[in-house]
Amino acid sequence: MVHALSSNYEDFAGASRPFRAHVELDDLEVEGEIPLELRGTFYRVSHDPYYERDYYEGGTKTTPFDADGNISAFRIQDGKASFKQRYVLTERFLAERKAGRAMFGVMRTPFSHHPCVRSLEDNVANTNVIVHAGKLLALGELGAPYELDPTTMTTVGHNPFPGQLPMNGPYTAHPKIDPDTGDLIGYGYGIKGAESNDCTVWILDKDGKKTLERPFERPINGFVHDCVITKNYVVLQQMPFRTSYEQLKTKDGHLWTYDEDLPTYFYVVPKDMGKPVRTFHWKNSMPIHTGASWEEQGNIIFDTTIASNNAFPFLPIKRSCTSTSEPKPVTVNYVRFTISPDAASEKVENPEILVDLPCEFPRIDERFLTKRSRYTFFDCFDPKSVADPALLYRGLNCLGRFDYETKKLEIMSPGPDVLVQEPCFSPRYPGAPEGDGFLITMIDNVPKLRNEVSILYQLALTLLNITAELPRLAAEGSTYRK
Repeated sequence: MVHALSSNYEDFAGASRPFRAHVELDDLEVEGEIPLELRGTFYRVSHDPYYERDYYEGGTKTTPFDADGNISAFRIQDGKASFKQRYVLTERFLAERKAGRAMFGVMRTPFSHHPCVRSLEDNVANTNVIVHAGKLLALGELGAPYELDPTTMTTVGHNPFPGQLPMNGPYTAHPKIDPDTGDLIGYGYGIKGAESNDCTVWILDKDGKKTLERPFERPINGFVHDCVITKNYVVLQQMPFRTSYEQLKTKDGHLWTYDEDLPTYFYVVPKDMGKPVRTFHWKNSMPIHTGASWEEQGNIIFDTTIASNNAFPFLPIKRSCTSTSEPKPVTVNYVRFTISPDAASEKVENPEILVDLPCEFPRIDERFLTKRSRYTFFDCFDPKSVADPALLYRGLNCLGRFDYETKKLEIMSPGPDVLVQEPCFSPRYPGAPEGDGFLITMIDNVPKLRNEVSILYQLALTLLNITAELPRLAAEGSTYRK
């Protein structure tokens, strides 16, 4: 009997078990009608471990982040949809396929890998997928972007912009594209090693040529998962995690530890090289993904989801030296920060709470990035949409749309006991008003053990499902290319 892979994480169990396959399907089953004006490709990246992540200490120090990157492409045209899925052929994926087993341990930790693979790039390319300068890029934060052919999904390599970014160097999973200039704005941290405090911001123009490279030192290392761009600034937000190889070697320790005595850091990086990089801080919390951002009256204004404490239960917590009680349940809200780049104080004022319920993965109509916008779309949680009590709080189960003008939150449930992944917005036509278009997202239909791509028309609020019976593609990033 052949058994499916097991895992220590619900991310890869049940309906979310690893897929471990390349696949192509034409004429997917459709419920409803796909709007004829929707033409293009919806790309999605997933965490899909090909082998059990059990090389180092039996997998006890492995996290879901260590899984291999797998890209899905849903091609939509003339009211029909086809599907193609391919693994990103990273150096580590190919090395493990050749060996027939896991060879890598904890990411960015060479001593936890098999000696035969320690010189290879340790990059899983599993967190986001974007298109820039005509190149389809799979991103994984701790390594260089991997390029794939946008049509065949063949892996081209991991030096998509020769001479513009460091070879094999870390690069963010969440760069931003300026809709006015076409610039790709991104950064990398820990270039000199996981315990290093260095960070560099790069800007590549619409053709992939570097126009800015700005290195700076952070007060402490830690996760810098997402960023903000405005006309004149880049803002990086850092989670309060400490990095320590020595801590990983201890029985209950890990490379990354959430430290309740650390603040949240915001690094304000001017595009003008004549102005200094500034470090601001707020109370201990965990900023995750950003939404709208712009400048107004000399201030930088940006929205982000923020967790009250460690939102990664698989990573340890160093309790505050002043704490005398058990930690409270983690909450995640959507908030708005205002930072003056010239402020005398480096302490950030408390943000405005926009959405006070569990929510994540904010997306806006990205034609309006760097400008004041009206709508944000995201995943959220509504307990009324859970029929099975066993699924309560297992994940986000609804799509939400927040209107900044009316301060109204609208919630749409795709059905009972389903989970939703990160949405992606496509305007109905190039000059369409903000929010006039289609919200596309992957739905985990847990009762039916399948995935559904849902297309939500934002004016009529009509839900259309493109359905294929596939295991869950658990992931963060998505993009839609016409």
